[in-house]
Amino acid sequence: MAGGGRRRRRRGPRRVRPRPPARPARRDAAGRLGVRGVAAGLGRGAHGGRRGTCARPRARLVAAPSAAAGGRRRDGDGGRPAGAGARGGARHGRGRRAGRGHPARAVALRPGAARRGPDRGRRRDGSRRGGRRARRRRFVTHVFDAVVVGGGPGGSSVATFLARGGLRVGLFERERFPRFHVGESLMPAAMLMLERLGARAAVEAAGFQIKYGATFVDQATARAQTFYFLTGQPWPNYTYQVPRAEFDTLLLDNARRHGVTVFQPAAVETVAFDADGVTVSASGEEGPVTARAAVAVDGSGRASLLATRLGRRRRIPNLGKVALFSHYRGAARFSGKEEGNIRIYVFDDGWIWWIPLAGDVTSVGTVMHARTVAAWSGGMEELHADMIRRCPPVAELLAGAERVTSVHREANFAYDNRPVVGDRFVAVGDAITFVDPIFSGGVYIAMRTGELAAEAILEAFRTGRFEARRFASYERRVRRGIAPLFRFIHKYYEPAFFDLFMRPRNHFGIYRAVLAVLSGGSFLHMAWRTRASLAILFAITRANVWLRRRAGLPVESRLEW
Repeated sequence: MAGGGRRRRRRGPRRVRPRPPARPARRDAAGRLGVRGVAAGLGRGAHGGRRGTCARPRARLVAAPSAAAGGRRRDGDGGRPAGAGARGGARHGRGRRAGRGHPARAVALRPGAARRGPDRGRRRDGSRRGGRRARRRRFVTHVFDAVVVGGGPGGSSVATFLARGGLRVGLFERERFPRFHVGESLMPAAMLMLERLGARAAVEAAGFQIKYGATFVDQATARAQTFYFLTGQPWPNYTYQVPRAEFDTLLLDNARRHGVTVFQPAAVETVAFDADGVTVSASGEEGPVTARAAVAVDGSGRASLLATRLGRRRRIPNLGKVALFSHYRGAARFSGKEEGNIRIYVFDDGWIWWIPLAGDVTSVGTVMHARTVAAWSGGMEELHADMIRRCPPVAELLAGAERVTSVHREANFAYDNRPVVGDRFVAVGDAITFVDPIFSGGVYIAMRTGELAAEAILEAFRTGRFEARRFASYERRVRRGIAPLFRFIHKYYEPAFFDLFMRPRNHFGIYRAVLAVLSGGSFLHMAWRTRASLAILFAITRANVWLRRRAGLPVESRLEW
């Protein structure tokens, strides 16, 4: 021992332990990578209750630092807009052109990336390890302010309104456009939505069939009543009959023009919420796609991807109908202003819609009770043809016409989803509710709820708060807006109301009030005179029920088919 120091113990050659492979990312029960399907406890977030109920992403977002326009921003910061301060979007988009969306930044998302040093994954000679397998494991996460699931009228509308408000928006649509879809008749108030979306000029130039009104035909009494949309209203006195394949493509292209990043076809597989945002994973033709945002919008229509997984779908009693529909070429046409009118034929076994489209094409749909389908022993094409035969006026109009599409089917389409808002989540359009297509309200409701949802989300960015209670006012506005139309649908099937509906009188402003509902105006603004007129109409209906009972006439709703 030299210098009185401690004697050193001699060691043998150092043993180098093999480095374990990188730990794979955790998977859920279905084997999906990195996120839970949907986090339990939506509605309890950073401001709404216990944070522990929210699922957190299983892998960190890792990227080289980059300069973001408008201010300092860290990758994976929960979707906060670039340049936004602690209170969100008040200063969002500074220095960028107003009214346009902004493309997302992409960051690499690698399982276990947070545990790897800068030289991990390289051989001693500097070359990369893993080859094709390593490249397969690497994919891209796009960072947005908002992510929209679904590219129909609701999804494309909310995405466009958000992009016009200055947010970066990503939209996932699982199908290729154009694609066939039901719901081809618009309400006049939809023209206002198209104007606000910046799409009205394109729709006007598309050559769609113009529609000035709606005709209702009662086979039992051989009575027909046509309602022409009024002039001098906030909305025009016309609208269009639109093939949804073309119309939906037009709206989605309009969203692209406003800066929305569209992933198509890309089917969303998982959505995970946490206290800082939402992570959406989808599969596309070019492989998996992942997006990170501050808020998600369910615009997936009847599929209701988020609304049904996070809550429940309630079927509306007595509205369990089945619709069979197809397109015909060469059917008879009416002349003048009547040519483009939607026509509704009511008969004992159900009702039929007749929607004339441009290019000598007519959409014909037969709507019947589910028990009619259950009792039918043949195929759906034969049932569709048989229902048309039961309504002689429609059968006569189709004499000599050729069916040019297959017969499509929609079943049990009356439902209501709850919840439709949550922490960092809102739903629009058919992802909220759908009752009946009798008054052609589906497309307009989708676009209007998209506008209202965008207003709520933009306000959330201004305040920096995204919990469910911040979106409660949006849900109230939606429920209040659709209530008059839905009440009309229920009343329409009652003989006492239908009798008055088919013999309208403009006493107490009732006729104008009815047209306000049929035009979609009740969802925009309902004046007290309109509300009073509708209240009088429903009071007269109750009196008519009593009179029909005294006369021995049926009073039960046709919903009891």
